[in-house]
Amino acid sequence: MPDLYILTGANGAGKSTVGFSYLPRAVQNNCVIFDGDKLTLLKKRELYKHVTPSYKEAGRLALEWLFQHFENLVASALKQKTDFVYEGHLPEDEQWATPKRFKKAGYKIHVVFFGLKDTDLSEIRVMDRAVLGGHNVPRYEIARNFYGNLYQLNNRLKKIDELQIIDTSESINPKVLALFKKGTVDSAVHHGKLPEWFEKYLPNLFKEIMQQEHTAFKNMKKEKK
Repeated sequence: MPDLYILTGANGAGKSTVGFSYLPRAVQNNCVIFDGDKLTLLKKRELYKHVTPSYKEAGRLALEWLFQHFENLVASALKQKTDFVYEGHLPEDEQWATPKRFKKAGYKIHVVFFGLKDTDLSEIRVMDRAVLGGHNVPRYEIARNFYGNLYQLNNRLKKIDELQIIDTSESINPKVLALFKKGTVDSAVHHGKLPEWFEKYLPNLFKEIMQQEHTAFKNMKKEKK
């Protein structure tokens, strides 16, 4: 069964910098991550330099090119039944059309989510990146992605074959918080050690962890009798 891997999370959470390291070794060795933000920025600069003197028009053309390029890559992967990896945001239902296509084609869906404690940290990370020439993101889009991504994951847990949640609020010390397989807890830190944003914005996942801990505690008590 082929695999689809999606790297998602808050803007500035480290998808492009550390996301690759959380993929299986075989995927790292054989797949190239589709990074839409990076590709759009490069294409925009190319078009501005060689095609149009309008930076706004270059941006529009770059987005048109990106959508078609992504569609071509997706179609090719589905046709050949090869693994596929992409980085992006999934804040609204329409962004889940691509995972649904892969699922319908028999793919196993893996999502690696990188979370931050709040939108302020997300904005600071984006600003720092932009100063160094990276992709900038407006405040409203940062908020949309931050809250929308969490909302969608909280409501789609049962439809994701494998979901890994990582907190990168401390950039030098990312923390793997939980791993869910087919909607159930495979591993997780104790609920009392989960960050506030996890409990607040991922209540369904938090509940699953609480229930798993409760069941484990009951089984341990039975074994001691």
